[in-house]
Amino acid sequence: MFSAFGESKTETPKRWLAVLSLLLAALFLWLALRNLDWRVFFEKLQNAHYAYLPLLFLWSSVTFFIRAWRLRILLSAERTLPPLNVFWANMAGYLGNNLLPARAGELIRAAYLGKRNPISASYALAAGLVERLMDMIALIILGAAALSLNGVLSPAFQNALKSVLILGIIGLLILFSLPRFGEPLARFLVNVPLLKESHKEKASAFLRQFNGGLRALNHAPRVLRFILLTALVWLLDAVGNIFLAYILNLRLTLSQSFVLLAALGLSSAIPSTPGYVGVYQFVAIAALTPFGVSQADALAFIIVSQIFGYLVVGLWGLSALWRFSKDARI
Repeated sequence: MFSAFGESKTETPKRWLAVLSLLLAALFLWLALRNLDWRVFFEKLQNAHYAYLPLLFLWSSVTFFIRAWRLRILLSAERTLPPLNVFWANMAGYLGNNLLPARAGELIRAAYLGKRNPISASYALAAGLVERLMDMIALIILGAAALSLNGVLSPAFQNALKSVLILGIIGLLILFSLPRFGEPLARFLVNVPLLKESHKEKASAFLRQFNGGLRALNHAPRVLRFILLTALVWLLDAVGNIFLAYILNLRLTLSQSFVLLAALGLSSAIPSTPGYVGVYQFVAIAALTPFGVSQADALAFIIVSQIFGYLVVGLWGLSALWRFSKDARI
């Protein structure tokens, strides 16, 4: 349906979301940069040990491959997929998330998996959503536990974090139990008289797709492998942060690195510009300064981290798209 100005009504919320993302990015970037000691910031960048970056590149690449192996566990409930197919799809998706708004990379990854493997794109998208929910719960648990261990917060706040930790564990248990209730819930929605038929159909279809992504969680050994790989992924990311901090002559402990990962991961839910410009700078400073890291040091760390991340994802993501286009021409 188009208005008198020729603009689709469905485009209006997207436009306002884009405007909100730009405003939030500008606000967070201003908050991150105000009162910054630029001299200390540039000295930190100049004195870094950049010769170690190739080792960090290798470390990050291994982490991305393990992420792909973990996603393959969820996808294997329908078909056993070649690990490299999932890796290339993952990297194409991460590249899309870095360059496009609204996490459009998730759609790119699902389309890539659907084209290169005997599975549907909707099933791949559902499995990706399950993976993201698991990551969010894992970050809540890790972040709450790490903050409690660091002891930089008041006792009342630490008690609140323990409650958050318990809620995260409960959320994990609920997610594991959802496969048993997905189909009954979809049938229940069909019989709700207050919903329009079009809404019933969309909700039921989504629940069935989501339940399809959860089917992998019906298998206990598969669930155990997924949990172990999730723990390994975030441990490798945390150690990678410590390695990057060393390159920049900063000291970062494992628990502090987990706090940073949790803060950055959870902040990705905020409407943001591609690459989380502004948001990540503000969140990194807010997460690291309570541990005695200066504003300039925290900003140097997150900027180098983002640029390095763009390089790693860019290399593997562009390679994935090249392989996809090459195979499409054959």
